[in-house]
Amino acid sequence: MKLVTHNAVGLGVAAMVSSLLGCSSGCVIASSLLGVIAQNIIDAFSHEHRGRYTRRTKLLHSVEGVTALTVILGGLVAGSLGFRAVDTIGLLVALEASVLSHLLLDSLTPGGVYVLGRKVVLARIPYDNPEVNMILQLLGFLALTIAILARI
Repeated sequence: MKLVTHNAVGLGVAAMVSSLLGCSSGCVIASSLLGVIAQNIIDAFSHEHRGRYTRRTKLLHSVEGVTALTVILGGLVAGSLGFRAVDTIGLLVALEASVLSHLLLDSLTPGGVYVLGRKVVLARIPYDNPEVNMILQLLGFLALTIAILARI
């Protein structure tokens, strides 16, 4: 899917998960920001260009790769912000859910993603399909709305 879609869904999922887990406000904000940052890291560092074609690589378009990204990025941020154990765990769970949402969305495209070294393609929807991207972006904002309502 398009990066804007990954950003909307990643933000919403991270905010919703951390909020529903009862994280502090600082943890919810950090999780939400990291949810977006991670989406951009995944796409910036995990594509290979061959002529006029671009394909995803196993580096960060795999469950193993994004889990490592979660542990490194989430651990650094939680440590630098001095999060308590409960917020650190909440941030890591929320960030993992966010990066896995990226893989789920990309598994719906012909390029697929990798799970334990094997390519997984759940559907063959073009990544730039405007209707699908719009629906997914709305679902991302719905998740963000749930996060906000859970904090009220």
